[in-house]
Amino acid sequence: MRIMRSLQSDEIAEPVMAKFAMVAPVIEATLYSLQVSRVERLNGYDAVTLHDLAREFREGSGDAGICFEFAVHEAIATRHPMIWPLASEVLNDFCGISDGAASILFGPEKDGRIPILESVQDSLTAESRLYVGNAGHPPKLKRYIPQIINAFHRQEARARLPRSITGLWKADLFIGNPESDKWVGTTVKSRQTGLEGARGLRVGIYPQVNAADTPRKDDTLNLIRLPLPYDGGFSELYYKSFFLVRAFLKADAEVPSHVNLPDAEDRFITEELQKRRQFPVLEVVEAIRAMSQESLLTTQSVESVETSAVLGAGGIEGGTSGESDGTAVSLSPVAHTVPDAQGGA
Repeated sequence: MRIMRSLQSDEIAEPVMAKFAMVAPVIEATLYSLQVSRVERLNGYDAVTLHDLAREFREGSGDAGICFEFAVHEAIATRHPMIWPLASEVLNDFCGISDGAASILFGPEKDGRIPILESVQDSLTAESRLYVGNAGHPPKLKRYIPQIINAFHRQEARARLPRSITGLWKADLFIGNPESDKWVGTTVKSRQTGLEGARGLRVGIYPQVNAADTPRKDDTLNLIRLPLPYDGGFSELYYKSFFLVRAFLKADAEVPSHVNLPDAEDRFITEELQKRRQFPVLEVVEAIRAMSQESLLTTQSVESVETSAVLGAGGIEGGTSGESDGTAVSLSPVAHTVPDAQGGA
């Protein structure tokens, strides 16, 4: 298991490249949504090819949500201009967290499919604080990570968490800032109707409903709503990429027919995927990330570590925030990530 550090050196610009950047987490999340028995039969995640994925994939009602969580996390981690400025502004205005948003992927499926590293807690410090919007001293996040993981799998373990964070096992991300060492529990939903509050959650991210749906405090859910815009915004890019990948997989990892995928840029992307259909998915995902913009990220291996625990489809990561040279540290098998900013009110 390697810890990968990615240094941002440029901004995502060209539309096709931006779509490549979105396709990568969608494919990755689809891989981790496969039934474990199917993956084992194919000798593990590292061995599953893109063609295998098309054969083994079974469409389900939760697919869009799982992929959306991966996409939101990676977009914040790499400071995608369609989401990072908005997330940073919301953290600053509603939570008192300045210097830019970063993301720790804590989900999304929590089905024991992706190993979490014991050393994942190295991305947090003993003083990392979780801000939940209540009066009182914010709890130290690092010490509760094992209990939060346990609380997802065992209902009786939830009562043993501090009262202010008994629902934190529902978090998909922690967003905040590593410099200030302050974080907020975040839930990510592909539909606003699925948004629900819980003790310990502070921010809810979902696709925007309409133009009047803007960032605000929701007193009923006790969440800060962070809707992501359509109309050329993040949500539109996500859903176009999601359905592009679905069409490609349904076509047995080949370019879909014109009626199913009429747009020229989408067909170009699926042609590039088809060329790689016999390669392992995880290698293809990394190749796609490189194609999204060659100068966007420089990735280097930092160190090797061993796994010891499991959570859902993600690991906890750490990095820097706020400055022009972003850094994302991934402590999960493949996912990119950047830590968070400071929490507040």
